[in-house]
Amino acid sequence: MIVDDHAPAREMIRRILELPGITFCECASGEEALQQVREFKPHWVTMDVNMPGLNGFQSTEALRAEHPSARVVIVTSYSEVNYRERSRAAGAIALISKENLLALRIMVTQEMGGGQFSPSTAD
Repeated sequence: MIVDDHAPAREMIRRILELPGITFCECASGEEALQQVREFKPHWVTMDVNMPGLNGFQSTEALRAEHPSARVVIVTSYSEVNYRERSRAAGAIALISKENLLALRIMVTQEMGGGQFSPSTAD
């Protein structure tokens, strides 16, 4: 599941993650993601931070309450000092800069291949 209010950002993330066996659900808001999570039941969620309505931290908390097994990665272009801490407190496994989406692909590829992902590798 890709959650971002900007369509070009969703497309960029989808292109980075296009791998055999991956099905995508794209959502333009946190509210839409919460509606879709019941049916889609995502394994991975990329979550933008700065969105109208529910922000990425609020959306992550609510999504994880609804679907606890979802692995949420905050993907943002902002580098606020407290974002990493807020991401973890909300239940995200990592925070990745939109300028470093290769790290996101590596995380997903490692898990699909049975490799062990450590959240510290995304920092």
